[in-house]
Amino acid sequence: MFGSKVRLSIKVYLPLMLLTLGMLMLSRLGLCLWQSDLIPPGSWLFIFAMGLRYDLAVIAALFALPLLITLICSFIGVMPRAVRFILQIWCAAAFAFLLMNEAATPGFILEYGVRPNQLYVQYLIYPKEVIRTLWGGHKVELFASLAITLAAFLLAFYLQSKMFARALAGSAERKPKLWHLGVELLVVLCLVPLAIRSTLGHRPLNPAMAAFCDSPLVNSLPVNSSYSASYALAHLGDTQLTANDIYTLVSADKVLAAAADLSAREAVPGTERCPLLQQITPPSDVTAPRNVVIVLEESLGADFVQSLGGLPLTPHLERLKAQGWWFDNLYAAGHRSIRGIEAVSAGFPPSPLESIVKLLPQHGAYATLAEAFKQNGYHTSFIYGGESHFDNMRSYFLGNGMQEVIEQKDYQNPSFVASWGVSDEDLFDRAHESYLSDFKAGKNFFSIVFTSSFHDPFEIPQGKVSLDFDAGDQSARYLAVKYADYALGRFMDKALSAPYAHNTVFLIVADHESKVRAQGTFPLSKFKIPGLIIAPGLSPRQDARIVSQIDLPPTLLALAGLRGSAPFVGENLLRKDAKERALVQYNQIFGLLTPEHFVVLTPRKSPDVYTRAPDGTLLPATATPALIDKAAALENMGPLFYQQGYMQAGCLQMQAVGTL
Repeated sequence: MFGSKVRLSIKVYLPLMLLTLGMLMLSRLGLCLWQSDLIPPGSWLFIFAMGLRYDLAVIAALFALPLLITLICSFIGVMPRAVRFILQIWCAAAFAFLLMNEAATPGFILEYGVRPNQLYVQYLIYPKEVIRTLWGGHKVELFASLAITLAAFLLAFYLQSKMFARALAGSAERKPKLWHLGVELLVVLCLVPLAIRSTLGHRPLNPAMAAFCDSPLVNSLPVNSSYSASYALAHLGDTQLTANDIYTLVSADKVLAAAADLSAREAVPGTERCPLLQQITPPSDVTAPRNVVIVLEESLGADFVQSLGGLPLTPHLERLKAQGWWFDNLYAAGHRSIRGIEAVSAGFPPSPLESIVKLLPQHGAYATLAEAFKQNGYHTSFIYGGESHFDNMRSYFLGNGMQEVIEQKDYQNPSFVASWGVSDEDLFDRAHESYLSDFKAGKNFFSIVFTSSFHDPFEIPQGKVSLDFDAGDQSARYLAVKYADYALGRFMDKALSAPYAHNTVFLIVADHESKVRAQGTFPLSKFKIPGLIIAPGLSPRQDARIVSQIDLPPTLLALAGLRGSAPFVGENLLRKDAKERALVQYNQIFGLLTPEHFVVLTPRKSPDVYTRAPDGTLLPATATPALIDKAAALENMGPLFYQQGYMQAGCLQMQAVGTL
């Protein structure tokens, strides 16, 4: 029945696919040889092994449609000449597209220091301006690029035409049988999606998985330029704001004025590149640089801390607060981990813009705590129990001052592994080992430890904790938070008795509250979180001021003994004249909390203004236009600072006390 009809095997595409793979690998090799001085020893195999995954992903994505159409036509037994011509055009264009992006990569690296990213895509959106620029001063590059792309297209078109012609001219005996085509279809349906996703893990392939060192350029080498540019295109909207995203757009001058008024800063004369700088001054009793450990507790909000009005599920944290500086009114910047990470690690203000954890920096590395400590010779590390490429954390930390990222694959024989990684006990044990190693080596260290045991589906080791009350269907959740507290207490007891404790500042803080749900216009009560600083010579105290996560970085710098200027907009809470306020972001809704008012700004809606009753209930109120204007300006602060690079690492001028 099908004997005289057209049957083509997917092998007809194999030569061009292999040529494409070879071209991408050869391009990567050339870039690596060019930048070999930057590549850490022993990492070449990783670069090419990871690069193979990205190359297979783009090849699978671009050839998926031709493969599927060819198999369908072969089952039917008919492939019109027009269809073959279109498939040849498609394959040739795919090869030319990949080669074009690789050819553009060296020039882009010379200009921006990484493979093509969102800036590359943004320029391509404006072809008229780009062509004028190229024609005006880069005619050679323009014609060379066009010639290379055209040559690549013609080569691929010729090769694919030959493969079709050879397959169609073959004898009937050499044509694939129907059951062969069935097997090929099964292979395509299974392997192509797997190649595109490139993992059976929680998260599909993404650029963060390639990050392994503190050089953004080297981290970009495994990711071929077409994948990098396509990923940037898919996330291009993350860097843009419209009337649907923000209450109102405010001029840069007003934003900078509001930002300057945000804290009782000791202002430092700014520059065009760094217009807002504050002087960080350590306490007089800090005469040598100190280590800093930040324990970022997943979802451990006030709902689980009895002294903050929550359930009695954190007895170890309650015990520890008697040893340090406890904040009664600390507010998270947002309701997701990446908001907490950007606020605590970089003091970056919340806004309708995507978190900087997921946004590629447009002006070099961000000004982060890790950058400040790295510049002063500290060993910097991010320690996590799960997969660090989740939410782009690995790329963010390695690209912004962290010299080492420890994640799930780095634990040998962990005692318990859950869906989100190793248990908090395993996490803290590994952190403790790292700090002891640094102490014995005579190194100062800065580290962020990010927990994960208190995360849905709340999988924890059995027999560690129990509940004193009937929790019903919430028992798994409550047991998980109690286990997180148990692991924290176990670590802090060990750490505070360790030899490094006498010179270490510890911050324990939640990234956000668990299960933030809308309550009226804004769920403000769900943004309250615990915060505790334990440091040598720091007398125990309870601080009732309204403070924000963005206030923690400048405070930690001062406590650690670093002095100088920094572009942080948060308060140094050691200052007695620090202003009480908190900035909060819930989806596209922005809030400014002061002791008197809570201003809520929603896109395309009039502002909502409240006062707070003693029980925390929000009561409708009125506010002066000036306060609303200030809130609107502060909502614009994050996007402006990101786009203009006002909080970049180059603005940091910090020096440890006791050093020349």
